[in-house]
Amino acid sequence: MVLIPLVSFTTGLEAPRAGGKRLWRRPKELIRGLLAVMIFVPLWVLLLVEVMPLPMVVRAGMLIGVLAVGIGPVAGMKRMSKGPRASDALDLNLVVLILAIVFVPLAFAVFAAAMGRDLRLGYWPVAKVILGRALVPLLIGIGVARVAPRFAERAGPRLARILDGSLLVLLALALAATWRDLSVVGGLGWLACVLAALGSVVIGHLLGGPEPEMRAVDAVAATMRFPALALVLAAAVPNGHRVIPVVVAYVVASLLAVAVYGLVMKRREKRRPRLVTSTRARAT
Repeated sequence: MVLIPLVSFTTGLEAPRAGGKRLWRRPKELIRGLLAVMIFVPLWVLLLVEVMPLPMVVRAGMLIGVLAVGIGPVAGMKRMSKGPRASDALDLNLVVLILAIVFVPLAFAVFAAAMGRDLRLGYWPVAKVILGRALVPLLIGIGVARVAPRFAERAGPRLARILDGSLLVLLALALAATWRDLSVVGGLGWLACVLAALGSVVIGHLLGGPEPEMRAVDAVAATMRFPALALVLAAAVPNGHRVIPVVVAYVVASLLAVAVYGLVMKRREKRRPRLVTSTRARAT
């Protein structure tokens, strides 16, 4: 799919310059973000599929969805790439993508063992997707923005708007084409996907630390998933085509959770100046 590399490229094109210490020079904040994305959220989803009476195909699809860490929908990427912590969002993305090359095959084997399956995933298929569709286009976009900043300022927002519309159309077409297959997910499966996404937002928010901006970065990063990588994982399991509707449901639930979280955070930001003003008025 051409759109995913374009999303990565556009994210790099709109990437901000680091204003202070890079995130990897602040290990506590970096570790909190990585724990949210790669440890606590997968464990949360594993707990859900073990506790809830879900069909095996739904369990497998949810586990595949949560392991597909990396760049997600454009809307989520925009929330990660703006604001005072914009450079931290970019740094966290880069570190997650690099570590995912090793993390995803290992976690895949662990989750397969937890489900009683002897399945393995090679490092190269994962690396090929991450490098070709995410990391390399992202770095190219960053490079273009540094070499030609005026071009990036003009082209970045326009390309992002085009991609927003294209992805919405593509999502609508995918849902229309697979709506019968999505019935395999079932009501309980959709509920599990929604709970997984909401829990991911909460986990990222809580682990983000005391600053609201960093909490937003970790919340979005913990919830977003990489659809192209999910397809590679689905192809590695027997009858993988059956789990694709579940993966689609998981991605849709994650996108909705990120959108709702963004609205809630915007309302909080609007209330802050009022609260500060009223507090000062009382003090005087």
